[in-house]
Amino acid sequence: MEHPYLLAGPVLLAAYALYSKRPKPEDIFTRPREAYGEALATHGPVIGVRRKGNLEYIVNHEYARYVLTCDRLFSFEQGSAAIMNLQPIMALTGGTLFRDLQDFVRDGIVARIDEIVYRIWPLFQRDAKDFVQLASEGIRSGRHPNCFDHFKGTIAETTLILLFGQDYVNHRNLEIVEDVSHGMAELTGQYQNFSLIGKYLPILWIVYTWIKVMLVSIPFGFLRVYGPKVWKDIDRYQEMAISGNLPPQNEPRNVLYLIVKTYAPPDGSRIGVLRRLYIAILLLCDRWASSTVVSQWVLYQLAVRPEYLGPLREELSRVLEEDENGDLRLTAASLREARLLDSFIREVMRLKGDTISTMRYTTCDVPLGNFVIPKGHFVTPMSTTVHENPEVFGENPCQFNGFQWAEQNKEAVMTGPAHIVFGLGRFACPGRVLAINEIKLIVFSLIARATPTLLEGKFEVADPLNTVTQPPKGTLVMRPLEKPYL
Repeated sequence: MEHPYLLAGPVLLAAYALYSKRPKPEDIFTRPREAYGEALATHGPVIGVRRKGNLEYIVNHEYARYVLTCDRLFSFEQGSAAIMNLQPIMALTGGTLFRDLQDFVRDGIVARIDEIVYRIWPLFQRDAKDFVQLASEGIRSGRHPNCFDHFKGTIAETTLILLFGQDYVNHRNLEIVEDVSHGMAELTGQYQNFSLIGKYLPILWIVYTWIKVMLVSIPFGFLRVYGPKVWKDIDRYQEMAISGNLPPQNEPRNVLYLIVKTYAPPDGSRIGVLRRLYIAILLLCDRWASSTVVSQWVLYQLAVRPEYLGPLREELSRVLEEDENGDLRLTAASLREARLLDSFIREVMRLKGDTISTMRYTTCDVPLGNFVIPKGHFVTPMSTTVHENPEVFGENPCQFNGFQWAEQNKEAVMTGPAHIVFGLGRFACPGRVLAINEIKLIVFSLIARATPTLLEGKFEVADPLNTVTQPPKGTLVMRPLEKPYL
């Protein structure tokens, strides 16, 4: 060719086009659905991605069920401990942390859900009424209250009652619970994606958060305030448990008593210091504010889909019960009858954009498709490919149909191969029954008094890689009803 340099332009243009289409490292955090989805569509059902210093393997819907249910090859406990930065605690507890948590949540909360909902209903009533009043003032002043922050306080009070009992409820203790909850959220990486250091220097982030939370916040916050009283209550509860004189109906109705009763030595000796520290760890790890987060996703979706409010309010009127004083209230039984709200919650959770959340850890070299995933690596399903699978949900899998699950008789707490919001298999989230009840209480208590709207007319996803523990971003405005239902 007489002028070969003329080819330089087209070659450079083609190279730039290929480069611009290649997923960039930042895409993992800013547009994970597209980045992971395109990679899976291009390279097959298993891909490897470097994130936060780890090589993670992502699978699509084809292998999701296998990865989540075969714990012999894909360990939930090792995966959760590693991704949540809890390996030292797992080592100190002999690897039983998550199994013990499951047992205590199942026996101390799920088994008593009817009683618990009856006890916590007045809290949600009170705080919903207060929030609507604040919202009404905010409409006039232009300073709108934050719904997520408001109901975090409700969940903190619920946590105190369930874990320790009503005697622990006071303003100072509530502040400590919220501080510890925030600290545990930091420790387990829930805010890591908002930090450049957290994203690109993860080891430094982990060391910093461990020092901040485990050596400062918890010792000088939780243990300093709660420690003396919890220590005395452990002694008192142990005496009750070993005396044999306390009928089951008269036993303290909190998780701390259940844990003490479980760990009380059969020979009557006092529970040791190390075991008491383990009890404190169990209590610290026992509750997260995911129900508050999901309630915000539900309210934001109701704000942009107001056509659902009428049927939901009709359902509320139908399921409300009268208590012994003739006042209207909700119970666990009436919440179970709220099929439309239950379906709406399930659909919001399906389509709110979960990407990677349920992590597993290979216990050996594992063949998966045409690959062999080495021992000691993270493996997780891409939730979007499961929840938006056209083979299951038809030609328009992303189309929102809020009441379809009521028609199919599938409850929000139900897990399955096409619904992995709460995980799948033996380690599916044990607290999901309480979480769904709390979400229903928040939503019903608010829409009974006000109509949710968005100041901007829309909302944004605050953290596209973590919709599980981060609420949407927007200004929720609750406009009071002229004739409230409650």
